[in-house]
Amino acid sequence: MLDLPLHPIVVHFPLALLALAWVCLVIHYVRGSDVWSQRAGLLEAAGVVALLPTVVAGFVDTRGIGFMIHARWDAPLIWHTIGGLTATAVFVGHYLWRRRLSELPTGALAVVDLGFVTLGFWLLVLTGTIAGEMVYVT
Repeated sequence: MLDLPLHPIVVHFPLALLALAWVCLVIHYVRGSDVWSQRAGLLEAAGVVALLPTVVAGFVDTRGIGFMIHARWDAPLIWHTIGGLTATAVFVGHYLWRRRLSELPTGALAVVDLGFVTLGFWLLVLTGTIAGEMVYVT
């Protein structure tokens, strides 16, 4: 097995892409310019694709899913994993939902759209905070 952890190396790329996608979507709804929505879509697509090696690297670093089967609920790793997998599911769901739309959402659908991606963004922030606790506190 590898002694060098992979997950910390690859995790920053999808995080940056998805955070920028969120910023572009916010700008789109504030300014109303479709260019920002297109940018958000491209960034989110790249971020969702980049999540796969990130998740795989996390399971490689933890030597499988044994830590999830025999979870220590008082340890931050299980909460980091749950938060990361939930954020991944939210962003994949949002990306697939946006691809099915024939036109950009307006009104109530726009609120759902922005709310959905904002939930994913804050899950990333929470997951990153837990990661910081694992690195710097424990």
